[in-house]
Amino acid sequence: MPSRNCSYDAIIVGAGHNGLTAAALLAGKGLSVLVVESKDFVGGLAANYEPWPGFTAPLGAYVLGLFPRWLMKEAGIEGRIRLVPRDPGMTVLLGEGKAVRIYSNVDRTSREISRFSESDAKRYVEWARVWDLAGRVLEEVYSHPPEPASHLLEEIVRVSRLPVIGGRVEEYLNMASWMLVSPARRILEEWFESWETRSALVEDALVGELAGPSTPGTGVVLAHHYLGVSTGVRGEWAHVKGGMGALSDALAKSVVERGGRIVLGRRVERIVVNGPGEVVGVELNGGEKCFARKGVLWSASVKTLVSALRDHIDRTLRRRIEALDSDGASSKVILGWRGSLKPLKEYSWLGGEIYRSSVVVMPGLEYAERAYGDALYRGISREPWLSINVLTDLDPGLAPEGWNLASIFIQYTRHSSRSWNADDRAEVLDNTLNTISHYLDTRGMREVRAEVLTPRDYSEFGNPGGHIFQLSLKLDQTYFWRPLPELSSYRFSPLKRLYIAGSSAHPGGGVSGLPGYLAARALLEDLGIVKKRRIDPVMIARRLIGGVLGL
Repeated sequence: MPSRNCSYDAIIVGAGHNGLTAAALLAGKGLSVLVVESKDFVGGLAANYEPWPGFTAPLGAYVLGLFPRWLMKEAGIEGRIRLVPRDPGMTVLLGEGKAVRIYSNVDRTSREISRFSESDAKRYVEWARVWDLAGRVLEEVYSHPPEPASHLLEEIVRVSRLPVIGGRVEEYLNMASWMLVSPARRILEEWFESWETRSALVEDALVGELAGPSTPGTGVVLAHHYLGVSTGVRGEWAHVKGGMGALSDALAKSVVERGGRIVLGRRVERIVVNGPGEVVGVELNGGEKCFARKGVLWSASVKTLVSALRDHIDRTLRRRIEALDSDGASSKVILGWRGSLKPLKEYSWLGGEIYRSSVVVMPGLEYAERAYGDALYRGISREPWLSINVLTDLDPGLAPEGWNLASIFIQYTRHSSRSWNADDRAEVLDNTLNTISHYLDTRGMREVRAEVLTPRDYSEFGNPGGHIFQLSLKLDQTYFWRPLPELSSYRFSPLKRLYIAGSSAHPGGGVSGLPGYLAARALLEDLGIVKKRRIDPVMIARRLIGGVLGL
């Protein structure tokens, strides 16, 4: 049995943002909490790190949009982080001097699109309306445990038919439900006539996934990234002042202030289970055992849980978990330089504030399809699509005076197709810089420094397979099916008092804190501290009415 001198109500394995969110909530309810992290820093892929002395770069996530403001309050970080909105959220470079800026304001984006198609400009207003209403429903869905899909759809359809909401809303929601299961290409081609508009909107359907525009189910990824709620402006995303690690640091501070303890640099070797199949604690590297009186929450990837359970998981379930898709598709280049990185002459019309948005290189759906196909067979796209984020334009303190710092998100780089040695990293860097040079003038850059983070790095950070969301967000691994139907309640059902609290659980990846919040609630429900709750049709109705009234 574990030692009584290391005894807590709850032990959280992993100090990523979800684990910290869970710990803050449990400590806030009066439970004694221990957070154990194998790394020497908190935050997981929502952490900062120092690539070179004096530089602060994002290890993984670089923009915030999915973390609800109400959860910031519950987790004790309201007012402790500063958000700098990105508006426009994206400036999409299409080639040959063409570009589209995507604003949180629908009318401004519509005017941008009208340069290519008046019809598309009008359709975009309708498009934004569909996703606004769908987003209002998804906010409610994301903040509750999954229910059988048939029950959820029945409730949504029933609410959408209320006379006060109107038949048009039901039409929108039916349309959105079709879009969730469809390929992004088909959705965009049905909605818009110009290739420019389609290209400007496809990025959100592909982020983080080994999938091309024609891959079925990319619509659900599109919906996931349309949710921006962190700033209070629907659909808006933001930079966290001081880097994403500032959010994780604020969560850690809240945990400690509420009486919790965080231990870094200690690895959980196994889950300790007693005879009747009840989890009673964890064993750390070095052999120390810690007792958990109420439960253990696993916020690391569910795939790492398999080895920690050893003989306490049957062969069939082990195989099913190991078969979950976690093949990473993304890499990142951290770039530092002195001097300038200006748009080429044909893009000079974009002005000097281009880097206040994410600059996305996406010259067509076919371009993205080729990049995807290239990675399937080679492991690395020779002509990748990029999201270039010059962090020091919004937050100069992230680099020494006179320096610029950028985080460049790259797709595609397939984890399972390469060894990710020095040559592979050099190829990713060369392809990235070569692609950038077709849009931005790199001749003014001096003393350039670069570091490449690949799917292998993300795998070694604790995400086996290198997927930035722990598991793919493809349709068969979302909602009631995430990570598996029998595990979707956040409870590891074969054992008592073991909970899944990371991005492997609903609603999945991105910096939302919601998997940690929902896992903590599952424990609190089992203890009788909070009441069990289901998705509330009344709340869905209120959200939809707000959408109808423009609130």
